[in-house]
Amino acid sequence: MKEKQLQHHQVKFDKDSDIEISIFLDQIDSPANLGSIFRNAEAFGVTRIWINQANKKELESNRFKRTSRSTEKNLDVIFYEDPNEVLNKFSGYKIGLEITNNSRGILALSGTEAKNILVVLGNEKSGIPDSILHELDQVYHINMHGKNSSLNVSQTLGIALYEIRR
Repeated sequence: MKEKQLQHHQVKFDKDSDIEISIFLDQIDSPANLGSIFRNAEAFGVTRIWINQANKKELESNRFKRTSRSTEKNLDVIFYEDPNEVLNKFSGYKIGLEITNNSRGILALSGTEAKNILVVLGNEKSGIPDSILHELDQVYHINMHGKNSSLNVSQTLGIALYEIRR
């Protein structure tokens, strides 16, 4: 069989999903990570991204723009100052991506019945702060099989979004 790579406009993926996904970012430091997060979010049909006001300038950097490939134009981006205000107002299933003493393996996420999900990602170095972890309904982790203890935050998001949409 001869394979031929298709262009984006030639592919009609099934986009019917009744799950609405939003992303909450707690101070992501790297413009490249932010750009990758936006690309993942747009690819998996995320509705909106909540970004800490302190990261607003990162969205103007050339590194972000190159990595995001203009996907920010297809997303509802909302800046916040107080994380608890966003978390308290969100009505849906609030999940974090972090390894904790009570986190569940990411494969359990694919069976969720939730229709409105907020995916929370923490800082690249310090993770999700305890004050935010305590506000979440569930925390999920990715089982690691190598010697490294973590994945890049944007890679982690891609895996989680795949599991939600699976």
